[in-house]
This record gives sequence, C-alpha cells and structure tokens, in this order.
Amino acid sequence: MTQYSNDNHASNGGDPLSTLRTQFEEAAAEANRGCGLSYELYVRRFSADANSLLAAIEPALRDEAIQIAAEFGYDDGEEEPDYGPGVCTLTGIDDYCCPCGRHP
Repeated sequence: MTQYSNDNHASNGGDPLSTLRTQFEEAAAEANRGCGLSYELYVRRFSADANSLLAAIEPALRDEAIQIAAEFGYDDGEEEPDYGPGVCTLTGIDDYCCPCGRHP
C-alpha cells in the first residue's frame, strides 16, 4: 500500500472530496505502474489502496467517495469475477500468456 499525502488539502480549500480525488489519481497512477497492462491487476491494486483511503473518510461522505473511486475502476470485491478455466485469476490473462509466474 502506498502512502498518499494531504499536501493538496490546503490548495483545494479544505474540501475532503477534492483531496480524496487527488489521492485516488495518485493511487491510480501507482497501480498502473507494474500491472503489466492487465486491467484486472490494475483494479486489484487500485482497489487495495482505495480501500485504505476510503476507511479514513467521514461516513457522511463515503457514498460520494465511492462514486469518485469508481471513476478510477474501484471494485469493492463483492462480486467474484468468473474467469473460467485456463485464465489466471490474478491477471485475467490466459494461463499460457500470463506473466505472473504462478502457472506451469
């Protein structure tokens, strides 16, 4: 998990949702690095960081915060993806082409 600063808090007038959007942008950029162009892996990485950021938001703003996170691909993990046989459950890529190293 990456630590995101609140340096933008003062520059956006103290609006917690604007600060959170900036933190989501940083988390999305970080999740994109090293995901191997796998959208599923990007979503997993971004969602892990987003969960930490969402845990710190006020309960009254949580629904709006989740909507902002969804713009960046946030997945709350309630639905399990159905990849089927021969597809990596980590990356969503065919086992024979997957670079994750978990396949023979």
